Amino acid sequence: MAAEETRLAVLRGHHILDTEAETEFDDIALLAAEICGTPIALVSLVDDDRQWFKAHIGLDFRQTCRDAAFCAHAIEQPDILEVPDAAADPRFADNPLVVGEPFIRFYAGAPLRVEGGLSLGTVCVIDRMPRTLTPAQRRALRALARHAAAEIELRSYARQKVDVTRRVVELEDLKNRILTTVSHELRTPLASIRGYLELLLDDSDPLDPQTGRDFLAVMQRNAHRLTQLVDDMLLATKVGPKGLDISRVPIDLGDLVAAAVAGSRPLAELKGLDLTFDQPDDPVLVCGSHRELTRALQHVLLNAVKFTSDGAIAVQVSDIPAPTVVVTDTGSGIADEELPRLFDPFYRTEDADNAAVQGPGLGLTLVEAIVSAHDGEVDLRSRLGAGTTVALRFPVCEA
Repeated sequence: MAAEETRLAVLRGHHILDTEAETEFDDIALLAAEICGTPIALVSLVDDDRQWFKAHIGLDFRQTCRDAAFCAHAIEQPDILEVPDAAADPRFADNPLVVGEPFIRFYAGAPLRVEGGLSLGTVCVIDRMPRTLTPAQRRALRALARHAAAEIELRSYARQKVDVTRRVVELEDLKNRILTTVSHELRTPLASIRGYLELLLDDSDPLDPQTGRDFLAVMQRNAHRLTQLVDDMLLATKVGPKGLDISRVPIDLGDLVAAAVAGSRPLAELKGLDLTFDQPDDPVLVCGSHRELTRALQHVLLNAVKFTSDGAIAVQVSDIPAPTVVVTDTGSGIADEELPRLFDPFYRTEDADNAAVQGPGLGLTLVEAIVSAHDGEVDLRSRLGAGTTVALRFPVCEA
């Protein structure tokens, strides 16, 4: 069973099942029929419950069940399986493909072996009357099977090369986005801090105490901005196939959201936005990390504030059917073509460059990672010019 599972994994790993017809394989089947003098020739691949024909000459259908497949027997043979008269062979006499269409009497199939010796299927020939192959025809059938196997591996290699090329392009794009983030998001607050320091340290024109304190407050905000950026970038490096590792304790989602809303309200009011939240009367429990959930909510709220120039932002918490936070804004919305990339690291929409409060493009990446680590899901819906709604849903937590 383990060997068959390995064979099936290799077969499916080549991504050839249920693909369109290709000239290379059609030519192999045609040559097999002409060389062996049979009305039917196939390039057959044996799946777990069927045999599927990558190429078929003389048959209109593309697959049969595996239980009736001669090729399911052929892939287990070290060499060609040849059945001179299926009606006289106890293995196949009552086979539905023998007693019914296509009324097989003669079958010969050469295993289609890829690297590692695994047989994925066959190049086979079929006739409706008993017969045998000549030694030359057997040699040709083996050669065509080797050719078909090479074509499958070449096709797989070409696909992998395309995937690698695409990945290289994606990595290059990511690198450029990271460089843009570092050059802008780090250099801007650093330049601001440096400029204010130069003014504070200029003995030739001393500042009055109040102006000095104002400058220090600006420097503190920029230092906080840098700290948040570094924290986000460090957290982003931990996002991988296994997700984030978090500790879990019961948390009242209502209290956590209330605190996050309170922290975002000054920025919303500065923009003249109405930020509302009605805390539920009863606790809505989630099991997770208070720190990471707070960070996720802060990013969602900051995005809502950034991309809403006027109107309101409404935040709701409910436990029906599961603990959920919904943040709805009346902002600029997001174009359909940009929606699939919103959770990519360092991706920024065109509107992000014009936002009053900018960021590195890590917010939604971290939101998705944090929510996923809590076994939850993020549902983002938006329409250009009509606002955005973000729902964070979590499993029920038993306190």
